[in-house]
Amino acid sequence: MSTILKYPKSVWYIIGNEFCERFSYYGLKAILVLFFTTIQEYDHDTSTIIFHMFLVCTYLSPLFGAIIADSYWGKYKLFTIIGLLLTSIGAGGIKPCVSSFGGDQFVLPDQEDHLRKFFSVFYFTINAGALLSTFITPELRKSIQCFGKDSCFPLAFGVPAILMLISIVFFLSGKNLYKTNKPVSSIVTTSIGCIFYALKKKITASSNEAKRKDWLDYADNKYNIHEIFELRAALDVMYLLIPIPLLYTLFDQQGSRWILQGTLMNGKIDVLNWSIKPDQVHFINPLFVLIFIPLFDGVVYPILYKIGINTPLKKVTLGGLFTVSSFVCAAVVQYIIIGQTLILPSNEGQLRIINNFDCGVTISGSLVGNFSIEPLNVLHINYSVEEFNKTDIISIDVNPMCQLKTGILKQRVFIVKERVSSYFLTSKNNDGIELTHLNELKKLKSGNSNLRISYSHNLSGKSITLRNTNNKLSDINFKLPLNKNTNHEIPVGTYDVYLDDENILQMTDLLPASVNDLIFHHSFNQTNAKLITLQNGKYIHILWQVPQTLLITVGEVMVVITLLEFSFTQAPLSMKSFISAANLCTQAVGNLLIVVISKMKLFENQVHEYIFYVMLTVLSLILFMFMSAKYKYKCVTNNQSKK
Repeated sequence: MSTILKYPKSVWYIIGNEFCERFSYYGLKAILVLFFTTIQEYDHDTSTIIFHMFLVCTYLSPLFGAIIADSYWGKYKLFTIIGLLLTSIGAGGIKPCVSSFGGDQFVLPDQEDHLRKFFSVFYFTINAGALLSTFITPELRKSIQCFGKDSCFPLAFGVPAILMLISIVFFLSGKNLYKTNKPVSSIVTTSIGCIFYALKKKITASSNEAKRKDWLDYADNKYNIHEIFELRAALDVMYLLIPIPLLYTLFDQQGSRWILQGTLMNGKIDVLNWSIKPDQVHFINPLFVLIFIPLFDGVVYPILYKIGINTPLKKVTLGGLFTVSSFVCAAVVQYIIIGQTLILPSNEGQLRIINNFDCGVTISGSLVGNFSIEPLNVLHINYSVEEFNKTDIISIDVNPMCQLKTGILKQRVFIVKERVSSYFLTSKNNDGIELTHLNELKKLKSGNSNLRISYSHNLSGKSITLRNTNNKLSDINFKLPLNKNTNHEIPVGTYDVYLDDENILQMTDLLPASVNDLIFHHSFNQTNAKLITLQNGKYIHILWQVPQTLLITVGEVMVVITLLEFSFTQAPLSMKSFISAANLCTQAVGNLLIVVISKMKLFENQVHEYIFYVMLTVLSLILFMFMSAKYKYKCVTNNQSKK
């Protein structure tokens, strides 16, 4: 604490600005995925892609902002004029400059220890803003109604916008205290010229010319030793950042896939008569960060130092392993939610018949004997299928209570090996019987309910409404006739079902990873309905996400803060913002990978996608270990750089 109190006064204005700016930014992130999923009615994959493309732009634009800051305007002017006033593209001005601008306030090497702790305080401030915004913003979104809707996204977006304006005022208040370093040359242009010149000289060098120890040394007749040293230092850091994007494919899915996972979970806290929102549970991430930063600095890192984990790159590697383990936990939770998919033995096929009559039906098959089906119910008959498929001729006899003109039907049905063959038994227009083949329904990758609506012919023109009992202003409407082979993805929840304005079913649960047939039968001015759940997952509590959040927070503290410090201390003086931007670009590339993988739709099961990310990240960590083993740390001062 005494060390923190000795920080230059200018640093506190930067930290205060960062708190307000991060409240705004993380508040936006907290509700963005659900905004596109619920308001725009995109599916999970599409909303995930939009969210991560936003992050790609956010973390790629700093590269351009850093070039301007290091080469022309300096960190302070770009930071205020571009970064804070134009938030939409302002990440390019803010993100590469704010941490390095804070670092510029310290005198090196005299305040090297202060600088090291500054990055922990800086990240502590970020997560203090994130903690409040990830808790408050979802409450503003969900607990307040506005404009005739059961949510208030305008208020949820508006409060972060106000905080962004406050951050501008806070930052400008310290203007007279800031220590600003003006750029002396276009360092990025110079570096690119040096690289191409060195490569050209190396390729065209004659056999009689003395060989250089390093390929950049071939430019020594045009560029001075200091320029070559700084460029080499920058390239060494950028080289080590190559495997880092895979870590960010895990970190940033907290704001997309993990929130969507939370929509499949039970958030009720009965004691408090309150529910944890899916986009609210992750406020424990910044909470854990606030706890872990002083804990790691004071206790964990000294212990790790004694057992040999004593360099920034070793801390990053260990943090990466914690991050990977968090996604293993996420995969386990997702597996529990989704549950087992119906798998038939290799020598069996199943016949499924749904009875849409409000009276009993008798089924007799030439191969399997006699069965009965209760009104509005389903029958499963398993067949032994040694070959690829089999046919059976079944006789159907409808109870006379249904008062049909023709209550008997004989029809051939097809049974496919290792598959379910579904049929819908209902009435024809002339009060006869028909048995219609249905497509097989499967569990959805998103984990939402898969619903098919089937009905008798005399309900054509009616309207069906599903009204969520916890979200009464958000209705899901269907106009009959629907194709009875069309399935619908319905968010998990408890619904009241209406036919036109008549309440047919109350408190109907559509559970996670469920496969459902909602059937309607109308006769004698009376409509009956029933939800038949064919497959189901588990509706576990959302607090089961705490272990995975705890593990990824440990990884975040060890990786992100360490890379902030490493990128600043190991970057040459003239390229601080650029290397900071290069570090941020790893996050952009990571999010771009998420977009590409989501767009390719490689996996039908979200569990398999999580495991895929785990395998990719483990490979990247192995690569990082080999690459970092030969890195030589450099000592950087405010005035000169030396090995």
